Amino acid sequence: MNARPRTFRRIAVTGIALAALAVGVGAPAALASTGGSGGSGTSGTSGTSGGSDGSAVSAVQARQAAVRDPAALRALLASLPDGVSAGALARLSGEGLRTPWTGTGGPVAADAEVPIGSVTKLFTNTLVLRLVAEHRIEIDAPVRRHLPDLIPEAYADVTVRQLMDHTADLPMVAGDAADPRTIVLETFAADEATRPGRRPAPGTAQQYNGMNTFVAGLLVERISGRTYVEELQRRIVRPLGLRQTRMSTDPRMARYWAEGGLVSTAADLDRFMAALLGGRLLPPAQQRHLYEVPDVPNTKGNTCLSPRACFGAAGLMRHETAGTVVWGKTGSGPGWSTGVFATEQAGRRLVYAHNPKPGAAREDQIKRVVDFVDAGFAG
Repeated sequence: MNARPRTFRRIAVTGIALAALAVGVGAPAALASTGGSGGSGTSGTSGTSGGSDGSAVSAVQARQAAVRDPAALRALLASLPDGVSAGALARLSGEGLRTPWTGTGGPVAADAEVPIGSVTKLFTNTLVLRLVAEHRIEIDAPVRRHLPDLIPEAYADVTVRQLMDHTADLPMVAGDAADPRTIVLETFAADEATRPGRRPAPGTAQQYNGMNTFVAGLLVERISGRTYVEELQRRIVRPLGLRQTRMSTDPRMARYWAEGGLVSTAADLDRFMAALLGGRLLPPAQQRHLYEVPDVPNTKGNTCLSPRACFGAAGLMRHETAGTVVWGKTGSGPGWSTGVFATEQAGRRLVYAHNPKPGAAREDQIKRVVDFVDAGFAG
């Protein structure tokens, strides 16, 4: 019997994903020089304005003026390189800015193409929700109904929603095959060998797990009759004009496929987040799923920094910074750690990517991500 709770939380949850904050593989990738000093803005910000009639600036006006100047983000970038990051780029857009602001710190190009790792999951889950919107699959229907050749009978109660919000209780990815179908089959086989007769409990706890998204990608292919890349291109990349978003050709990243294999830029990711949270990619009935967090505890080692779940049905995590609730996702690839965050309905958006220094403590890497989010939504 499916144990997924039918209620969802919309209360503030502090959650930054740890799995996607891993130190970059090996030394940082070669970085393109910007030819400028660290922390410089490459796009203008709106100037602050006072009352020309000499009247006192209201508290609201003062707050708006502060929002228009990304001073905290600029200061963070100006401090790089340091002991944690060799360099970074950030893009801030939306509320309080007439045009997007982009800044860099260290020898990083503002338009760098970066491996976005697990941020790819947002694209994959969006494709699934599009199929839900077209009534081609049901969000609370069993996944095995569509993938009986891949999902063992023991997991017959796992639903599409549970794949996306990480409550499916699937085994963690095992093996390093290049083919996603093989990865899924080998993972289930390895789990059965080490934990024979295990009875999963879907819907009872949240555990961030890339296996969920491998299965989601295969579900997209099975339902659509097209390859994952074809669906990504026709439904998201081409309609939004994401000219620098593609599947990585680096075998270290390409094997992660729908789970973490994309390359993109800050401008493309900003455009994607604006469309996703702004309601351009999903109709209202599915848009609400973005913000539905299951009311379940975390499993031991889950990637939310909170005692309860933080991921919603689109794979977005909920995080509170300085009293502002933001939704986003982090990811990592060789030489890079990337993140996208936005307020609900994409009012204000942040994209960052930094080059973790090899050997930097994991705690410092996690703090650096929190630094970016706090700075991006300060004021």
